[in-house]
Amino acid sequence: MKNLILIIGVLLIALNSLIGLILSGYSTESFLLSNLSLAISAGIIYFVTCSKMADGFKIGLASFFVVTGVVRFLCVALAPATWENNLLAIVAAGVLMIEFACIVGAWIASEKSEQG
Repeated sequence: MKNLILIIGVLLIALNSLIGLILSGYSTESFLLSNLSLAISAGIIYFVTCSKMADGFKIGLASFFVVTGVVRFLCVALAPATWENNLLAIVAAGVLMIEFACIVGAWIASEKSEQG
């Protein structure tokens, strides 16, 4: 299962790279950021499934990160090439911060549930 997450991540990056090479309207910034977003999503989901958190946290977080990863990918893929006043880039960065906050919160809650 864990290796499947990495394989799917690599395949999605390869597909996105192929689409980026074929479509001329796909800007280089969006292409690179969307590949980075896919890699981050695969890494986060892999980290969660490999962690020593309770199984309930793993399942919930992995499902949540699939949804937020799609949202983040769409934000960076559809974002304009300029960085000024780029609302989609701000949303993507906010989603990433929420993901990391959820990991930390679940890690702390899982540690406390094991101790108590």
